[in-house]
Amino acid sequence: MVAPDRQRLRRAFGLDREAAVASAATASLRAFLQRRQSAFAAPRSVVALPAGEELCGDHGPFWCRTLRYPLDHRHGSVVLGDARAFDRARLAALCRSSEFASLELEQCLFLDTETTGLSGGAGTIVFTIGLAFFAAEELVFEQLFLRDFGEELAMLQHVVRRLDERPVPVSYVGKSFDRHRLAARCAVHRLGTTILGAPHLDLYHLARRRWQRELPDCRLRTVEQLRLGLQRCSDLPGSEAPAAFLDWIRDRTGPVDRVLEHNRLDVLSVVALLAVLGGGSGGEAP
Repeated sequence: MVAPDRQRLRRAFGLDREAAVASAATASLRAFLQRRQSAFAAPRSVVALPAGEELCGDHGPFWCRTLRYPLDHRHGSVVLGDARAFDRARLAALCRSSEFASLELEQCLFLDTETTGLSGGAGTIVFTIGLAFFAAEELVFEQLFLRDFGEELAMLQHVVRRLDERPVPVSYVGKSFDRHRLAARCAVHRLGTTILGAPHLDLYHLARRRWQRELPDCRLRTVEQLRLGLQRCSDLPGSEAPAAFLDWIRDRTGPVDRVLEHNRLDVLSVVALLAVLGGGSGGEAP
């Protein structure tokens, strides 16, 4: 019996080509993994939080920074102070709800959060909370950041107190997202809050009713550019915020400073949108 020519058989069935392709793929994967290993091995700089202060509540310390904006401060092309002159009837008509026909500015708490995920549930951590409200002749912006998981209860208690003072959250997509994440974390700590039952002014729905036929979409970035005259530069995408926070918690290298800036701009955009949608700036930004 004649032994089969193995090389001829391999060529006939194309096995040599498959082996060469597999070998090249393995080499490419090995090179990729080596590059990734080198990137992770390279030392990364520690990221410091912006200037803030350590406040102490009933449940311990938490980090907060407070910024104050004069009423003539411009966010894009919109003057923030114009939000104080919103037309209640116009707002109620856009909301399709009479409960906002008697809304007072003193009731409004502008709000935006950054979380470790979008799926929800008690396991999703709210690690950054931006709050803003008008007081006297200025807009006060407070930003809370979770430096350590042990500070969560104290941070949430501060938010609950602000909601007790100003019970109407004003947000962008917050009615279906932010308020539920905050309520879930408060429930974990058995911290009472009325955020789910209180009237909630979600400007996303108003923007859709006003501009959905005029704009390509009603995402906040699109509305900022085309109705607020705001163009963000080097903005960290919200999808990268969870990884930035977890890296910072692990070894203080995650770019949470950029997350905080992203959150600050979000909150100021909500204030500016109330001015535009409520007619305080003439109904449209230039």
